[in-house]
Amino acid sequence: MLLNRQMIFLYVTLAVSVGYLVTALSLGAPITESGLTPAFFPILVGSAAIVFCSVLIVQALRAEPETAPANQTRSYTHVWVVVAIFFYILAFKPMGYFLSSGLFVFALILLFSKFEKLVFKAIISIAIVGVAFVMFQQLFGVRLPTLWG
Repeated sequence: MLLNRQMIFLYVTLAVSVGYLVTALSLGAPITESGLTPAFFPILVGSAAIVFCSVLIVQALRAEPETAPANQTRSYTHVWVVVAIFFYILAFKPMGYFLSSGLFVFALILLFSKFEKLVFKAIISIAIVGVAFVMFQQLFGVRLPTLWG
C-alpha cells in the first residue's frame, strides 16, 4: 500500500533526510588536503539516512499487507523516543557528554527491549558512549562537553 501511517512516516523521513543532506552539502567539501572537515559527518549521516530510508520504503512496498488484530494495544514508543531526545538535548551541556549520552543510550535500549539484564544493558550503554567519545575526539577532532569542564 502506498499510503498508510508507516509509509507516510517513511516518506516524510526521506524528505527530511534529503533536506538535511542538501544543507550539509552547503557546508563545503567534506575532505581537504589536511583531512576531514566539519562537513564530513553531516554529509555521511544525511547520505546514510537517505539510503536506509529508501531501503525501508522498498521493503515496505514489497511486503504483504498485514492485518492487525482488533484487540491489539497501541504502542507509544515513538513518543517516548521524542521525549528522550528532548531531555537529552536539554541535559547535554549542563550534564556533559558522558552522563547525558549514557542515560540517553540506556533509555533507548530500555525502550526497545525487555526490562531485564539492566547491568548488561548499562555496560553496553557505557561502551557505546565511550566508542563515540573516542571517535569524535580522535577522528573528527570535536571536543565534547564534560561534567568536569
